[in-house]
Amino acid sequence: MDPSVEKVSLGVRKAQLFKQLASRLDFILIISGIVMVAWAKNWEGNTLSSITPQVTGIFGGLSIGSVLDTILYIMVTVLLPMFSKLADTVGRAEAIVIAIWFYIMAGVVMACAQSMDALMGGQVLYAFGLSGVNVIGHILIADLTTKVNRGLFQAFYDVPALINLYVSPIAGQALYESGNWRWAYSLIPFCIGAASIPLFIGLYRVQRKVQRSGLLEEYKREVAVTEVKPKTLWEKVRWLVVEIDLMGSCLLAGGLCLFLIPFVLAVSRWGGWSSPTTLGTLISGFVLLILFGLYEKFVATKPIVPMGAWATPTPITGVLTCATVSMFHASNWNYFLMYIQVTRGLDSTTANYVQNSYHTVFLVSQVLAGYLMKRFKVYRPIVFVGLSFMMIGMGMMIPARLPDSSMVFLIFSQIIAGFGSGFIYVPVLIAVQSSVPHEDLAVVTALFQVGGTLATSIGSAIAGAIFTNLLPIQFAEHIPGEYDYATLAGNLEAIAALPSDQWNGVVTAYGNIQRIFSIVSLCFGALAFVFFLGMRSFGLTDDEINSEHEYSPSEKEKSSSMAPSINELHEMTNVK
Repeated sequence: MDPSVEKVSLGVRKAQLFKQLASRLDFILIISGIVMVAWAKNWEGNTLSSITPQVTGIFGGLSIGSVLDTILYIMVTVLLPMFSKLADTVGRAEAIVIAIWFYIMAGVVMACAQSMDALMGGQVLYAFGLSGVNVIGHILIADLTTKVNRGLFQAFYDVPALINLYVSPIAGQALYESGNWRWAYSLIPFCIGAASIPLFIGLYRVQRKVQRSGLLEEYKREVAVTEVKPKTLWEKVRWLVVEIDLMGSCLLAGGLCLFLIPFVLAVSRWGGWSSPTTLGTLISGFVLLILFGLYEKFVATKPIVPMGAWATPTPITGVLTCATVSMFHASNWNYFLMYIQVTRGLDSTTANYVQNSYHTVFLVSQVLAGYLMKRFKVYRPIVFVGLSFMMIGMGMMIPARLPDSSMVFLIFSQIIAGFGSGFIYVPVLIAVQSSVPHEDLAVVTALFQVGGTLATSIGSAIAGAIFTNLLPIQFAEHIPGEYDYATLAGNLEAIAALPSDQWNGVVTAYGNIQRIFSIVSLCFGALAFVFFLGMRSFGLTDDEINSEHEYSPSEKEKSSSMAPSINELHEMTNVK
């Protein structure tokens, strides 16, 4: 039996055969399909974010709106490695079909929601779809490209979002004002389903070629020969549970939910930090997180976080670098849309335009970073420049986000930070993917996104804790006369209807809270610099084999056994 086949799972072997057998048309269909799904995903995401404050206000939950984000990111954190292992176990095509099915069902559930609880329940299904589409899209791009070209392809994955940033909020606001806000959720099945058709066609064509070649059946027969006896159904179930680390995933999900949710609900719903519900939930979550760490260290054979699995520190330090950047974004932008609507008197559409100035520059600078990586075949100097600009932008945000600062200053600070962030994400992702063997590509891609989503959930929880705990204090200090805090914290229209002296007090309170968000985010940016120093420098090449200093002798031998299929992919990419 070929030793290169013996050490890989079924899904990885399928990916290797995809590289060998995919034609130029297949490549175009798959890549264009991935980009179209990314557009649809971003379209519905921006549409929903533009009306989320109003929709949660309808259900009386504006003050706990960050709970939605926290639940979503906790679920995605757990599901990303599960989907990556599913892609390695059964195949990329099968895994993404499952993810898109969950995506479509989530749109149906949220469109029919009659309460805040039902809306949060829809987020659970939504997390299944979002996590699967996110991680498998990046895995497919990495499967089909070389290291030197991968940065451009990964950057173009998000380029369609440029259109959605400015068009989809208009659609969302129009649906809300016409009383048809449920259609914003109903668009999910139509957009995601239609956009995935080219991707499904491309994957189906290559799947047929793999089946007709007989190479996959030959691999299955060779693997079957090594088994002492056929596996029973129970043994197959146990094997799958171990492969996806189901126990570790459950411990992580439970621990994160129990530990992070109280930061948002303790004051607003559970009677304060000394209430039995708050204390019991926090302690239970802390215990589960400790059990998760012990289980992953001493029990799990296929851990979610494969610490020590690679000789180089680049994968782990790269993940931590981008995770802290994600934490900065989540903590500083979680309530920003509400802030500028309250303090600047902007409608939802205009407020989204202001917020999206950061995201626009972020997406454009990603493409520029991808080109610079292709041109100079390095990544570390690009990341250093990005971190520097991001820190400058965050420092400017502290005075820029005060209510009396000019709108030009506010937008300019976001442009500087967005330019820097775009120079960080893609180069670090490519460095992380390029510093591990190909059979670990899906795992490390999931780990990269797990770091981002986990950091985002923590950042969202921090923002929720600051908002729900400090806003009542700020209101008491700055709002004269009598007022109903529950009404003001949960209804933008009620704030706009206040007398001028009370409205000025609300504006001051929101401005002070936003200043705290910016200071906290600046601290996260400094931490990202520290993690970046642990990333090793290596040149980007046109092949899939990593630099020699990134490999141990056994890894070099393993990588050399994959050379034929890699060379074929290299030739195919050059033709395209």
